[in-house]
Parts: sequence; C-alpha cells; structure tokens
Amino acid sequence: MSLACASVSGLATETGARIGEVPPAALQETAATVLDGVFTSAQARRGRRVYRENCASCHGAELKGGEMAPGIAGNDFWVFWTDIPIGSLFERIKVSMPEDGPGRLSDKEYTDVVAFMLDANSYPAGEAELPVDKTAMDAIMIVAAE
Repeated sequence: MSLACASVSGLATETGARIGEVPPAALQETAATVLDGVFTSAQARRGRRVYRENCASCHGAELKGGEMAPGIAGNDFWVFWTDIPIGSLFERIKVSMPEDGPGRLSDKEYTDVVAFMLDANSYPAGEAELPVDKTAMDAIMIVAAE
C-alpha cells in the first residue's frame, strides 16, 4: 500500500476508512486517555533522540513545522489529533514518515517518537511505557490537554 504521498486528511486504510476515523462503538471501548500517563519519561527521551535524527529536519527542533511539514506540537497537534486513538497517530507516522523512507524505523522507535510527541504536548508521563502494539494503542484516546 503506497500512502507516503497521501495528504493527512486523505490518508486511508486498506479498508477504505480514513485513518483517525473510529466507529462510535470503538470510542466507547477505550478506557484510557493520554492524561493517564501512558508513556514514561525515559521513553520520551529515547523518542526525542529518534526525532532529532529522523524528524527534526522537516518538523523543526521545536516541533513547530517547516516549509513542507506541519507542526506537531500545541494547537497544530490538538486540532488534528484530539479524539483520535494513539494507534492512529502511530499508524500515520509509520506509513508516511520519515519522508525519505517511510516505515524504515522499528515499531519501538516509532512508539518512542509518539511518546516524545505526547511529552512535547505537555501530557503527563507515567510508570509504564507506551506499548509497542497498535491494538493496545487504539485503546488510548488523545484528548485536549487540560
């Protein structure tokens, strides 16, 4: 499946549903949110290293975006990702980033980058790492920071 060039709003899964679209029943099944401390500080630090090496050249050191890449912190993040499961964010990054080689990082590295993005968006760290499992991540909703 070639999704690397798809726009964020038009990115679709193999079933034809757009990434980020979650059936209402699935939303009711989610038990956790990013406010529950779903990653560790150590995981976010690892993600920061991966981000600096693979993402910062486009999205910027401060995650505010650049000429060709959107910001992924603050309002830019919350507007697009609020009320979406973390698994959708993970999948979006994995199928389209880094631009010069989508999918070339390990699932652990992508998960660590997600943890870094959550940390950069002022979500609290917890005692357990964000799992390297999309299904488990789908049970955790991104909500607006309080």
